[in-house]
Amino acid sequence: MYFTIKALHILSDFLLIGGMLINAFVIGMVPPAIRVGVIGALRKYDRIVTTAGLAGAWIFGLWLIFGYVGFSNGWLHAKLLFVVLLSALHGMQQGWMRRMQADPKLDPPAFVRAGMPIILVSLVLIVALAVIKPF
Repeated sequence: MYFTIKALHILSDFLLIGGMLINAFVIGMVPPAIRVGVIGALRKYDRIVTTAGLAGAWIFGLWLIFGYVGFSNGWLHAKLLFVVLLSALHGMQQGWMRRMQADPKLDPPAFVRAGMPIILVSLVLIVALAVIKPF
């Protein structure tokens, strides 16, 4: 059962990270002239796929923690810090896409515009912590 839950957790992570990277690209790179249509289509995908990936990542991750791993490892606390950061960024992306769809001339704050490097660096650190388990 452990490997099934772990596989579902990793699959959910792929859906989440892929969707967040698409969001970051659209938020940072799509010109205001075509934002409304692009963001409208992306918001539907985000609600169905990326949000489901986020929910699955949390559900299966917590299942692994409480059912198999335990909560006493330092690497897990550090990993959860980055997971919370990504979850918050996803919420900010959703909010700013909604605002940008309503007013295409709006520009999000720097933290949301810098989503792509934040996501990628967080992903590398999360994977490194989960695989190496340094402390």
